[in-house]
Order: sequence, then C-alpha cells, then structure tokens
Amino acid sequence: MMGVIFLDIDGVLNSKQDRFSWDIETDIHFIRLKRIVEKTGAQIVLSSSWRIGNSGRDIVHKRLQQFGMDFIDVTPIFSGQHRGREITDWLSRHEVESFVILDDEGDMDELVDHLVKTDMNVGLQDSDVDKAISLLRQ
Repeated sequence: MMGVIFLDIDGVLNSKQDRFSWDIETDIHFIRLKRIVEKTGAQIVLSSSWRIGNSGRDIVHKRLQQFGMDFIDVTPIFSGQHRGREITDWLSRHEVESFVILDDEGDMDELVDHLVKTDMNVGLQDSDVDKAISLLRQ
C-alpha cells in the first residue's frame, strides 16, 4: 500500500511567472514537491499532459531526478475525457492507501476532496505543500 501524488506540471511546477518554461526552470517548486515526498513517502504518478510523448516525459524525469525524485507511472490518456476520469481509472487498478492531486485545474469529479488546487500564476506554494501532506496522512 502506498501514498500517491498525482502530479500536473503546468500551474504546479511550472507557472505563469516562469513563462511556463519548457525546461521547468524554477527550482523552488521542486523543493516544495520534495518536501511532500520526504514527509509522506508518497510516490509520484504523472497526470500532466507532459506525459504524452517522450520529450515532455524526459524533461520531467530529468528535472525530478535533479532533486532525488522520479515518477513511478503515468495515468492513462482518454481522448475527450478530463483528468479526474484518468486518475479514477489508475486508482481502480492499484492499491493506494492515500493520494493527493496537485493540479491547477478543478475537473476532478468525485476526487475533488483530494485536490490541492494550485494557482497557475505562481505554482506550488508552501500552503499547498501543507495541505498535500495533511491529505496524504489522513
């Protein structure tokens, strides 16, 4: 049994103030994400559109590894479906003790209680980290 962080990139690790850099260049967001991982032992599952195609995945993989992290899987891609459905499908096939969704979008249906909705203008903040840790420890 494990804790899982469903990770979006744009609006979480990459924000408007970073000009949504293709290199995901702002370190503070990774430092904050690492704090969640260290405090909870949760594993990262990539739910971002960055999971589509190898170049985006490779960039995320490289940046996460620079901070001693990586993702263990990606959610399925359902054309025309929103992210909440993709996460629900992933959860139905894995044993998960607790989970949190880090995303700047709110399309999570029945999973909304697990959502830490970030501000796309500034990305992952300390208050988001605290909320995510709390949700993963429930």
